[in-house]
Amino acid sequence: MEGFLAGIFKHHADVLEAIIESSYDGLWICDGEGKILKINKASEKINDVSAKDVIGRNVKDLVREGLFDKSVTLEVLKKKKRVSILQTLSNGKTLLVTGNPIFIDGKLEYVVTNDRDITELIHLKEELEESRKTSRKYYKKLQDALKRKGGEETRFIFCSKVMRSIHETVRNVAEVDVTVFLQGESGVGKSRLAKMIHSLSERAKAPFIHVNCGAIPENLLESELFGYVKGAFTGARNEGKPGLVEMADKGTLFLDEITELPLNLQVKLLHFLDSEVVKRVGDTKERKIDVRIIAASNRDIAKYVKMKRFREDLYFRLNIVPIVIPPLRDRREDIPLLIAYFLERFNKKYGKEVTITPEAVDLLCRYSFPGNIRELSNILERLIVMSRKPQIEVGDLPDYVKEDVFVPLETDPSAVPLKTTLKNAVSECERNILKQALTVCRTQQEMAELLGVSQPTIARKLRQHMLESPWKNNGAH
Repeated sequence: MEGFLAGIFKHHADVLEAIIESSYDGLWICDGEGKILKINKASEKINDVSAKDVIGRNVKDLVREGLFDKSVTLEVLKKKKRVSILQTLSNGKTLLVTGNPIFIDGKLEYVVTNDRDITELIHLKEELEESRKTSRKYYKKLQDALKRKGGEETRFIFCSKVMRSIHETVRNVAEVDVTVFLQGESGVGKSRLAKMIHSLSERAKAPFIHVNCGAIPENLLESELFGYVKGAFTGARNEGKPGLVEMADKGTLFLDEITELPLNLQVKLLHFLDSEVVKRVGDTKERKIDVRIIAASNRDIAKYVKMKRFREDLYFRLNIVPIVIPPLRDRREDIPLLIAYFLERFNKKYGKEVTITPEAVDLLCRYSFPGNIRELSNILERLIVMSRKPQIEVGDLPDYVKEDVFVPLETDPSAVPLKTTLKNAVSECERNILKQALTVCRTQQEMAELLGVSQPTIARKLRQHMLESPWKNNGAH
């Protein structure tokens, strides 16, 4: 009988041991004096201790030695009721610890303590607060930008040092009638800057004529620029027509894509710049024109001069004040502010209130934007128009944006040995994708949104493939 009872007790003890060890949270069991009787494996891992080094010792000694800053067990023994505290370990972890008293015949005999590592939750909270601070900062800058003196044409959205310098240059040259030459890739905002120079000048109330030299057929370009008189050519209007140069009189003539101008018209333009008079096609009369010239090109005009495709004398005549506008990828700090600007603009236009997650903003900030500001504007307008949710997330961004952000793997992830099982091949491919995501994401939540799974799935997969999170190792977000 005694053997039978002993077997039952042993069975229940084994079951209790298995239950304690299966807990994801750490468990400590102490007696009524604070002596440690048992800790489970989870607690060993969380606290970076070995059970054999602490069992039999008093928690007072561990506090004294600095293993943790305070003990919930001692608080329970003191207050004789359940107590929860935040505990900081010597390894830097932060735990949420709850101690429960166990009374037998009215006497406090044991304290069972449950501890859970909340270090990552605190980091996520800090990261969220940092994102909110950044959003508030960008919002304030946006409001300052939108409140600047002048109308829509004088609004210039930026926060980068290089664009601040360009902005100062633009405001300075706007005050004098000097010829300005704008250079930069397509979509960087050359037209915007030209309009801003005009709007801030004394010519602001006079016409601003934008001529895209590459958009007008070559056989019509001369008559469009300089006009024509009655009978100048077949199809000409009976009353003739003033050219765009004449229409800009007293105002500003913006010659966009100037490198597309044919050589014969370059000669005529140079003559106008030197003499300030124009002669319509088929006319003998010269007209005096008072106009300011702003030219622009997305080409390397110096190379065009060397290739004899652009007149050197005209180049020097136009290039009095050169302003080179860098592409958006070279001033990424401007991107969040531009996103805020376009969100406000398109929400107002389409009567919506769509916002964007910090993770999506971060991903856009790492995109190369070959189409520059124009491409960013188009992406956000399309997302707002098509959105059926109150917030734009990473998964809503165009695939080409996400693919561009990813750093290519050194090897093809699908290039696995032919003599392998399908399960191993899938596992290896999954591991490579996770490694790739780790290079561009800063949190597990961001990885989850990018890969279309939940955050716990990402955490489990990283543990499964024994992959370290770089932001966890170096303390970065």
